[in-house]
Amino acid sequence: MTDPPDQTRRGGAKARSPAPEPDAPRIVCERCGTVMFDRHCKVVCPNCGYLRDCSDP
Repeated sequence: MTDPPDQTRRGGAKARSPAPEPDAPRIVCERCGTVMFDRHCKVVCPNCGYLRDCSDP
């Protein structure tokens, strides 16, 4: 029996996070051009580590 990939399994494996919505705005890193990720009140570049705070203009 196989579990669907979208559900949490009993063994502790977490479900995959949903894909971003296609209409959601993407923030691009000013240094390297990689799409950045929101982390609470910060925006982080997974490529170069550039960090912006939500209070930055």
